[in-house]
Amino acid sequence: MSEKTDVLLIGGGEIEELVSTTAAALDLTVVSTSDYAAAREAWEGVGAVCVSQECAKLVASWALPKRQVILLGTDEKELARWSAPLEALVIVLPAGALWLGSVLDESTSRSGTPVIAVLGGSGGVGASTLAAGLALAASRRGASAALVDLDPLSGGLDLLLGLERSQGWRWPSLATAAGYIGDLREYLPKIGKTTVVSMAREEGSQVGADAFTAILHSLKRTHDLVVVDVGRTLGPSEREAVRLATRRLLTVVPTVSGAAAAQRLLLGLSTADVELVVRGSGLSASALTEVLGAKVTARIRDEAGIRSAAARGVPPSSRGFRRVCDSLLGKNVGAK
Repeated sequence: MSEKTDVLLIGGGEIEELVSTTAAALDLTVVSTSDYAAAREAWEGVGAVCVSQECAKLVASWALPKRQVILLGTDEKELARWSAPLEALVIVLPAGALWLGSVLDESTSRSGTPVIAVLGGSGGVGASTLAAGLALAASRRGASAALVDLDPLSGGLDLLLGLERSQGWRWPSLATAAGYIGDLREYLPKIGKTTVVSMAREEGSQVGADAFTAILHSLKRTHDLVVVDVGRTLGPSEREAVRLATRRLLTVVPTVSGAAAAQRLLLGLSTADVELVVRGSGLSASALTEVLGAKVTARIRDEAGIRSAAARGVPPSSRGFRRVCDSLLGKNVGAK
């Protein structure tokens, strides 16, 4: 079996054609087989394993090591029957064909592009400012960064960066995105080497989880870093951002009320892998860790200049703030 194989397909017919066509659009290689020895050789080394419903019983009988399988077919009852034995992600066709590209892209991603999710423990704690600062810090190093706005209460990250008059798509233009999405960079507002996907300012503006996932995978393929301003609401798209992130930063005001608000947010998350970024002075790092069950990674001084810059639509630029952002990025984010 070729070392370059990305997708193992066990099945044939129309499903083989669908998987092969979808993989080709993603520049992925596919090997199709129904032979046990060939499947066993490739099973743990490929990025994705696709199984047709006709071959589900056969694959289950092989008792191969546990891993996630993508199970495809048209019979919902038959798919449900084999989803548990195979620990499978089920895609019901034909409607599910739209999502296959996104699933394969996520399963076989070779970019290793880090995704940082920034959450606000309470209102006005500076989560949007930190998200913008991280993306701009990466750009200063020569890396390409994407900054994604998911906070419906922020008023739009383009305002924070002085891009409100810049041409380019905002979320309303991307609301119907699904499946595999190509390179979006020429269609989005930019500041330096940072691409921005901003909220609109219409009342009730929301982003669907499917649209967010499709856009995120597109941005990961074309950027060195993706930073998501999750905000402090936890709808489907925000939860998906937290799930898909390689790193999660929670901004906290170090007061009793600030810690309590952050604690309520954490109770709604399914992951405990969160780092605390403290804004201002007050409770000690050890006290916050004890209450929130997460370590303090950085502390940002509560500078009036940062707040006034944000109000004027000027990117955050104080030396202290830049040092914190550079420290949070570490040495692993830079031009490829």
